Amino acid sequence: MQKEVQICVVGKVFRPNKSKVLALNKTLSEYFKLVKWYLGYNSTSK
Repeated sequence: MQKEVQICVVGKVFRPNKSKVLALNKTLSEYFKLVKWYLGYNSTSK
């Protein structure tokens, strides 16, 4: 899963739509909060 996340993020960061950069940055920060929570939840539930 982590490789898929990295590929998706790289594609979005290096080819941004200039009118949506701020929205993208906010979306990425929210997304990473969810990813960190999800990974933490999975590691503790195993």
